[in-house]
Amino acid sequence: MLYKVARKLHLYIGIILTITMLILCLTGFYLNHQHDWFHKQSIQYQNTEYNKMIDRAISLEKNHERRLPEAVQEAEAAGLFQIEQINSVNYASHGLGYFYYVHLNDKNQTIIVVTEDGQIAKSYRDPLIKRWMRNLHIGITDSVNFVVINDITAIGMIYLTISGWVLFMKILKAKRKRRSY
Repeated sequence: MLYKVARKLHLYIGIILTITMLILCLTGFYLNHQHDWFHKQSIQYQNTEYNKMIDRAISLEKNHERRLPEAVQEAEAAGLFQIEQINSVNYASHGLGYFYYVHLNDKNQTIIVVTEDGQIAKSYRDPLIKRWMRNLHIGITDSVNFVVINDITAIGMIYLTISGWVLFMKILKAKRKRRSY
């Protein structure tokens, strides 16, 4: 009885989640390979010393030295953006040392890369398709927040994985039993 219920649940949950799983898979695939296959970023280097900045950032990272948010305020003083324009700031290392990625809420959704010294290293903007795919992947569009649907899909995938293994083991056990007769 429990086996039949688990089988039916597995089937119907799989059918219901097919669309959201497909969207998450396609957008994730796009985001993983966007720069290899789909498009190149439009980057403007603001500082001719960019390679030296990278070397310094790597050196600071290796020595566990980090200067924190006043760097963004120092960069703002250079006049390329205003504090009110900032949508978010990410402090991250993408293999090139730590930088601040200042996301502006301007019409181009410009991203300004700021060093820990407050220098503007470069600015760029992601293509519209990338912004759209990223937002779709994380569950947020201009007017709709559907993160909860992605969460339900994740929980459903966990259930499908576990129940799939349980059902598979039950089938293997039954096949072994039949062979032993």
